[in-house]
Amino acid sequence: MNKYFKFSAIALMATMSFGLVSCGDDDDDIKIDSTPISFFAGDKKLIEGADTIASANKFVAYGKGNTLTGYHVGQTTVTVNGKANISVTVIPKYNLYDDPVCEWGCDLNYVKGHQNQGTVSSKSTDKMYVYENAGGASLLSYTFENGKLKSVLAMVSTNHTSTLTDYLLERFIMAPYYEGSETYFVGLNGLDDDNAKTAIIMQVYSASYISVYYTSSKTTASSRSDVSYQALLEEKDEMVKHLNLE
Repeated sequence: MNKYFKFSAIALMATMSFGLVSCGDDDDDIKIDSTPISFFAGDKKLIEGADTIASANKFVAYGKGNTLTGYHVGQTTVTVNGKANISVTVIPKYNLYDDPVCEWGCDLNYVKGHQNQGTVSSKSTDKMYVYENAGGASLLSYTFENGKLKSVLAMVSTNHTSTLTDYLLERFIMAPYYEGSETYFVGLNGLDDDNAKTAIIMQVYSASYISVYYTSSKTTASSRSDVSYQALLEEKDEMVKHLNLE
């Protein structure tokens, strides 16, 4: 009898061990829901079954543990547990004006085909194409050099100061910049120069207007290496003067 009970105990332990191993295998095969995710900047989403979340673009969204956080407006892909890929879109809460066309180097026809807000202004020239009343932007001006898009200037009423700030923070990493006695705010739409495409310089230009100057991040990177944004600021001021908003 003792031999029988000993054999039965060994058999039971073996069965339990097999069951435990099987359960472990099931855990490894947990199915991750790969349904595309769409949420706002600043929102968080729990990914069921996630141990790791790797983002292709941490400027847009990033993961920590099993939680995904929306960071800035845009699209990216995250990989969960090194296997499941999920498309992620971070959508804006603030749409003060449509994002300007910032395809640096494109021509005027491209801008015309993609700028949907506003009406063409009589202030337009061969080198500067201006839209009036472009959503919350009083004026939106595109500047060209040798027929290629070089910069964009948005002039926004100071009545929209709070909304403009929120609008830009959803799209750019912002920091203060000091030039003499003047204070500006500069921003990138990426974590660094290599991963950004567009840079901005924002200034409270007058009691009536805030200016937002858009240009290639590669241009501003060059300016930073010279320890000055002065050339860009002067160009922006010339654009404003042309618009007669002094």
